[in-house]
Amino acid sequence: MGESLKKLEGKVAIITGGASGIGEATACHFINHAARAVVIADVQDEKGQQLAESIGLDRCVYMHCDVSNEDHIKTLIETTVKTYGQLDVMFCNAGILNKSEQTILDFDLSQYEKLFSVNVRGTAASVKHAARAMVEGKVKGSIICTASVAASMGYPQYTDYTMSKHAVLGLMRSASKQLGGYGIRVNSVSPGVVATPLACGMAGMEAEELERTFQSSYYLNGVLKVKHVADAVVFLASDDSGFITGHDLVVDVSPKMGESLKKLEGKVAIITGGASGIGEATAHHFINHAARAVVIADIQDEKGQELAESIGLDRCIYMHCDVSNEDHIKTLIETTVKTYGQLDVMFCNAGILNKSDQTILDFDLSQYEKLFSVNVRGTAASVKHAARAMVEEKVKGSIICTASLVASMGYLQHTDYTMSKHAVLGLMRSASKQLGGYGIRVNSVSPGGVATPLACRMAGMEAEELERAFQSTHYLNGVLKVKHVADAVVFLASDESDFITGHDLVVDGVKSWTHFE
Repeated sequence: MGESLKKLEGKVAIITGGASGIGEATACHFINHAARAVVIADVQDEKGQQLAESIGLDRCVYMHCDVSNEDHIKTLIETTVKTYGQLDVMFCNAGILNKSEQTILDFDLSQYEKLFSVNVRGTAASVKHAARAMVEGKVKGSIICTASVAASMGYPQYTDYTMSKHAVLGLMRSASKQLGGYGIRVNSVSPGVVATPLACGMAGMEAEELERTFQSSYYLNGVLKVKHVADAVVFLASDDSGFITGHDLVVDVSPKMGESLKKLEGKVAIITGGASGIGEATAHHFINHAARAVVIADIQDEKGQELAESIGLDRCIYMHCDVSNEDHIKTLIETTVKTYGQLDVMFCNAGILNKSDQTILDFDLSQYEKLFSVNVRGTAASVKHAARAMVEEKVKGSIICTASLVASMGYLQHTDYTMSKHAVLGLMRSASKQLGGYGIRVNSVSPGGVATPLACRMAGMEAEELERAFQSTHYLNGVLKVKHVADAVVFLASDESDFITGHDLVVDGVKSWTHFE
């Protein structure tokens, strides 16, 4: 991750459907994050031109583009590259919604054709030509597609729209695998229902009325706004997500966004398992993002104390904590609140891995007990006591759990570890629903194979050797490092994700686990 807080400095971006709603908010966010140029593409000519002029024509231009016409897209991208020399970010945001609430029983194929020509064909053509420009220009760019929460579920009405957004997910996942070798990342953002001009027009309601209708369905207090979605898009467009591809970032459930680029300014954080590896990298990132205090909790006393001293004891302290002992966790959190007055961020990162590659046939329950006492029981106790402290102090905090890529699949060995990380996902998803009413967000981060000290010991390899073994399975060029995971944790800890809860953020460069099977 670059140290600059100007996340898009020097980048050239195109936003289709950029004249209003999510596209308009994202254009303003891109400029605020120092993008060199933003090209707004839309069929709303008057709105698009007015937006470009309000931003400033030295950094923002408008082009008429109907994404259902491939020639329009081709011209849009060729003109952008000719004018600015490159294309770094393509936000494929154009989309429509039919007013009819048709079910499959009264499915109107003529309406389907029009909707698919924009939402699916138009998005595919946008990804295609953006990717070609990036490959030709040797740009390691970012392509982001607007999907929808409808893309992860069925829906009682709007059959054609739901189908189209599922198709966008399929496009994104395939393209991420096909383009990773060029260093191009492809992700999607899936907003919940937002009171955009399009949505208001479809519902026949004013924005405030529509927001009140949506609000009752949220686990988190507050109203989902276009700026929350734009924050997620900035994250996916920036180098902060440099090792995230093939991921659908759901923005569906809190209140006001902080405007500060010091993402954790004034916040107090605890990191369990914080003395080395991902925890150590995250401690540095938290401090770099202006956290008021970071408490490192671990059983590696010498390493933990040295890390705290290297950061500075005025902003970082170390506490011995064995997370398998609930009293340790309780003391850790009580001491933190007593010392700093609050707890804003709890990163439940402590975990272990058994050296045995046991399958279910030779499953050793004594090893299972030890591993679950740390990975599952310890994480649950950490979430419990952190949440209690936040509720008591009325802090709208963020709790993040370290899961794993294996939490979304079975695995050939390490049965107990795989079970434990699935359990962490279950904990996170349940806690997110239970705590949302207090304004507390609960998410997880799922790294792929990272050469942490723990992983190196388990594999019996040096870091460079283990990284080479992992690297061959990545679709993206490069090596997954602890700093990539720490970037994701900072995002989940900050106000930039304050309408994201119950989400598992996978950081792995789209790993092909068939390599290990």
